[in-house]
Amino acid sequence: AGLESPSHALRADADPWASSATTTCVTLAEPHHYDRDLEIILYPCEPHHPHLVMEDGTMTYPEYEAHVRSRRDYVRIARKDGSGERQVVFVQKRFHKDIFPNPVLMLNFCPAVEGVPGDLQSVTREVLFLVDRSSTMSSPNLDKVKEAVLVALKSLPSGTLLNIAGFGADVKPLF
Repeated sequence: AGLESPSHALRADADPWASSATTTCVTLAEPHHYDRDLEIILYPCEPHHPHLVMEDGTMTYPEYEAHVRSRRDYVRIARKDGSGERQVVFVQKRFHKDIFPNPVLMLNFCPAVEGVPGDLQSVTREVLFLVDRSSTMSSPNLDKVKEAVLVALKSLPSGTLLNIAGFGADVKPLF
C-alpha cells in the first residue's frame, strides 16, 4: 500500500510490463554515503494476511557443492577426515556465510488482535521457533538449538507469546 523512509529519499517503481502492481522496485533517490542506517517502512495492503516470499539463490545445489569443495580450507579438512564428520561440520559453519547462493523462504504474518480477550491485548508480539527434528539432526546440533533458543528466550521482552514447533516427518507445536 505504501512505503517511506525516515532516513533516506526513496524511489519506488513498478515494472512497466507487469500485469499487476504486486512487485515494486525500491531504490535510493540519492547516493548512499554509508554514514547512517537505511530505514525503510513498508505498509502492506493486506497486513493481516500471511505473505510468503521465496528468493532463489544465485547457485543451484550442485554449483554450491562444487563451490564449497573447491575451497582450500575444505580440501585440507577433506584430506584428513576419513569419516566425513568434519566435512559436514565445515559446511554447517559455512552455510550462514553463503546466504546469497542459497534459496531463502520467509513467512511474514501479523494477525489482527482486535476482539481477542483483554489479557491478549497486552501482547506485543508472537515468536515461533521452528526446530528441525528430522533424522538428519544429530545430538550435538540439537544441543546447539537448545542453547540458541535459550539465548533468544532471555532476550524477549515481556508480553511476548511464544511457541516452538518441531518439524520432521510431521509438524508438532509445543503449545
